[in-house]
Order: sequence, then C-alpha cells, then structure tokens
Amino acid sequence: MMTHIGLSHDTDPGKAGRQAAELAGSQMPSGESASWALAFCGGRHDPENILSGILEVLGDIPVYGGSAAGLITNTALGYTGYECGLILFTDTSPNHGSVLADLRQGEHEAGREIGLGLREGATDGDSVLLFYDNLRSSPPPVLYAGSKLMDGIYDGLGDRDLNIFGAGLVGDFTFSPTFLFDGREVSRHSTVAIILPRNLTPHTTIMHGCTPISSFLEITKMDGPILYELEGRRATDIFNEMLAIESGSPQEADIPFLITLGHKYGDPFAPFSEEQYVNRLIISSNSEDGSVMLFEDDFSEGMKVQIMSRDNTVMADSVWKQTSRLLKMLEEDRTELAFYIDCAGRASCFSGSEVEEAGVVKELIGDQMPFLGFYSGIEIAPFLGRSRPLDWTGVLTIFTRE
Repeated sequence: MMTHIGLSHDTDPGKAGRQAAELAGSQMPSGESASWALAFCGGRHDPENILSGILEVLGDIPVYGGSAAGLITNTALGYTGYECGLILFTDTSPNHGSVLADLRQGEHEAGREIGLGLREGATDGDSVLLFYDNLRSSPPPVLYAGSKLMDGIYDGLGDRDLNIFGAGLVGDFTFSPTFLFDGREVSRHSTVAIILPRNLTPHTTIMHGCTPISSFLEITKMDGPILYELEGRRATDIFNEMLAIESGSPQEADIPFLITLGHKYGDPFAPFSEEQYVNRLIISSNSEDGSVMLFEDDFSEGMKVQIMSRDNTVMADSVWKQTSRLLKMLEEDRTELAFYIDCAGRASCFSGSEVEEAGVVKELIGDQMPFLGFYSGIEIAPFLGRSRPLDWTGVLTIFTRE
C-alpha cells in the first residue's frame, strides 16, 4: 500500500495530531518515507496545534485538508468535534503540486486563479482535489458560493480536461469557523487545489436520497441564495401547503429538515433518476417575508425546480446500491484507498435517520482497503459533463493503483 490511515479521538490537539501521524507512519514499509498527507479534524480542535503535532512526527511534508464536522474510517465513525484523521502518502505516490487562492477577492476570481494555476501545473486527465472554506461569516451563516468558485475555475482552465472533486469544509453542525491546511500552514477564507498522484486512478460514485414530491415550479423572485417566490407566491406558503404546516407556526422552522429543492437536468419528462438532479439544501426560513435561504446561489429566476423529500430510507438504499456497485466493478483491480466526502446533513444526528448512511459505506468496505471519510458542507464531483457543487450527497471515490 502507498497510503496509510491514522485516527485519534484525543481532546488535546497536539496529542491528536501526533497520535494520528504515528499510527499512519507505523504502517509504512521499511525503506519508504512520508511524502505528503491529507488531514481532517473536528472544529473544536485548535488547527495550529494539530498541524504542529502532525509535522513533529512526519517531518516537514505538505499537509492538506482542514476542518470537518466528523470522520469515518474502516473501524470508527464519530462527530464529537475532536476527531483527527490522516491519510499518509508515501514517496512512491507523490502529489504534483498545489494551487492556493484567497476567497476574499471573490469566489469567481479565486476560482480563476486556481484554474490558471492548474492549467499551468496539471496535464489533461489529471485528478484534482479541491477544498475551500465554506463559511464566510456567522451568525447568521453566510457562505462562500461553490458554484461561483467552480465557474471561475473553468474560466481559468480553458480547454484543460481535469477530474475535479472535493468539498466545502465546515467546522461542525452549527457553522463554527472553518479552516484549511494549505500544504504549508493553517489558512482561512481560502481554497486549495491538489494535483493527485498519477499512479492512482480515481473511480467516483455519487449517492443521493431525495425524491420529487411536487410538479415543476418556476422561481419568480430570488436574490443570491435567498428564494422569495415560486410561481408568484411566497416560498414558505407553498412549502407549508405541501407539508401540511400552518403558516406562522413553530413547525415552519422544520422546513430545512424535511425538504430540498431539486433542479432536473436533461429531459424534464424522463422517468425519475436521482442521477439527473442537483439538490439544494435549505438553511433557514423567514416567516415574515416568506423566504428561505439555500446553501448555494446557483438557482435563478426563471428556473424550474421541484420540491424534494429528504427520504432517509431512499438515502440508505442509494448508499448501499452505489457502494456495492462500485466495489463490484473494481473487485479485480488493485484498490489502494477509499475516500468519502459526506454531507454533514446526512448524519443521523441531523437527518433523524435510524441508520448512519456513512456506516453503511464503512461496513461494505470493511478491511478491503484503507478508508477515510469526513463530513462536509458542500460536495464537489463530476456530474453531467463537468464538476459541480452538490448538496445532500455522499461522494465516494475508490483509488486503484496502476
């Protein structure tokens, strides 16, 4: 194996970083050395001390990653805020550089800077991991828009053909401040793209779990991520009718936990297939003006959307089917690593599901290969011809070794 996993639950950040690094480093074959690492830790940890502990053990290597609402491995799953997980890559599997940009210049401009750097440093067919701080400010939560970031990246890339996947990072389920490990230090309000080893080939599948419960509805008033009207009516009035909630009642606060909004790509009259939908989570609702805030701002006036039920049974079934299908497809290959980017809203503590859907992934992978996953705010994956920011999804990537 060229990759090794380390995990710690220690509440002391320095110890947690050292323990995760020591466990991963102890698995390295004789004669190999640490090349670089991906590290993710809960938002209650101090990131500078975490990084210091990691580098104390592994030496001065690039470390990428950042904050996560929780972690998943072959043997553990948790979201206490004190998890620290690490994927260690040996010198037989080096990365090929990275590009860093400041989001405060604007998401599109930061993305274009990333795209231009990747155009220069990557070659067609390369795979790229992209991470960015999801949270601009809080409270109330104001988010950096992954859709604008990706648009900027594609503007900078030009005709360069890359496989981009990754995440918008969160600190916990309450939108605590976020941070990145950018390869050199702890960074905030930033985005980083890592060109992955060329001897590892990624195979990605996307898990959903939403089904339409309405006809197509036209967005008639919207400002950024704030949706005011559907079909000329207040958005919350339509949601209340659909969910049998009395207008102005305390139950209106449950809207974000019950539904998403979905945009169907391709033939609108084709039979339902979750692979055709991009869904957007609802962060909050406002009973005074009838608006709701979406997790992204890529929906616009004139767009046709559907109200989608967040169905926990469908979610778990999707995870089982898609993970099993991917494992079956790769059973003759030399699998090196499983990496899962999972929407924090899918965790049972948030979704109310009786089954931890990430636990389904964990059980299916078992001890077949090293496995690390983390809970994110936004998931980015190739979807319908380009990489897109997604909501309420699990993105599972299994790397095979050439």
